[in-house]
Amino acid sequence: MDEVGRRRFLGGMVLLGASPWLASCVSFTPTPTMALARHTLMGLWDAIVPGTFNGVVEDPSPGAIQAGVQEWLEGAIGTLPAPLDYLSDWFLRAWADDLDLWANVFHFPIDDGIPHFGDLPLGPTLAESGRQYKVMLMMGLFDGIIELQYFGAMSLAKLAFYCDFRAETSDAARVGGPLIGFPGAVGTARNPAFTFGRPAGTPDARLTRTPDGLVAVP
Repeated sequence: MDEVGRRRFLGGMVLLGASPWLASCVSFTPTPTMALARHTLMGLWDAIVPGTFNGVVEDPSPGAIQAGVQEWLEGAIGTLPAPLDYLSDWFLRAWADDLDLWANVFHFPIDDGIPHFGDLPLGPTLAESGRQYKVMLMMGLFDGIIELQYFGAMSLAKLAFYCDFRAETSDAARVGGPLIGFPGAVGTARNPAFTFGRPAGTPDARLTRTPDGLVAVP
């Protein structure tokens, strides 16, 4: 997210009446390191695919944390092809900084301990004022390219869970695929650089290529 996007975010908060608190909590500087941003980002992925987070069993099934979505994403930075190559280290740290700002400005009572986003409950309602509720607020305020970037990142996190991207690039156990009966990539060799632009598994001999270049099943 660029400087213009961050200012649009703050403009949206002003429209919601948050201006009295901006002077004390606004920063245009991303979270300094990924290590400091990690817990906030993990709270975001858990809000998308809940499991067990912060010691709380939100869903008895495994979620994004158990599938290593954050670990996979950190390893994939710099390898994702367009249009997902905007998911850089800087973008994720800036997003974490804004999520923590949301956790402060839109958490009631205001300035009640100044919680970090990753410290909040799952809570999809205003009364709970949790992580899922703040994600809904975020998507409601943004529009245009910023909304598409956020939606793309959250969709990728869900794919990383159900397709077990972490397991496909490491020795970790598969977590998400077995929940829906997805067998994962076929083949015996692991591809340590598993990305959208590289092959994974064994090609299906039934696949053909149409005259316009699309790969299809006859």
